[in-house]
Amino acid sequence: MSFGSKIFMEISESQSTDSESSTAKDEFENINHGKVSTNSGVKVCISSTTGLHKLLQCPVCTNSIYPPIHQCPNGHTLCSSCKLRVQNHCPTCRPELGNTRCLALEKVAESLELACKYQNLGCHENIPYYSELKHEQLCKFRPYDCP
Repeated sequence: MSFGSKIFMEISESQSTDSESSTAKDEFENINHGKVSTNSGVKVCISSTTGLHKLLQCPVCTNSIYPPIHQCPNGHTLCSSCKLRVQNHCPTCRPELGNTRCLALEKVAESLELACKYQNLGCHENIPYYSELKHEQLCKFRPYDCP
């Protein structure tokens, strides 16, 4: 996930009443200065500089975390490649990591949509979190060198 990109989270209308939905939209706009649009549900745009971005970022390599997301007994998370790099010890609090996964964070990431990092070059697609890397490699708006 690129720094400064936007994160979208869709909230189904069946999960909240119109007044609750309106209040939630107002709160997100005030807190995150995001844009809210409504289609079949409410889409909340959250800047990646929020705490949600930090939750989905490995504290060792600072890359986006993809499953399996590993977690220490105190709840700190990191990516699979860094688990090996830190010799199976939490880089934050140092206990042994074991094989505990953070399934809740994996589900949260699964429900997110991101604006393409090439949005400023013309791409207006919203991509599921787990498809971000694939989209960025194939995006027709990505920069490339002419042959």
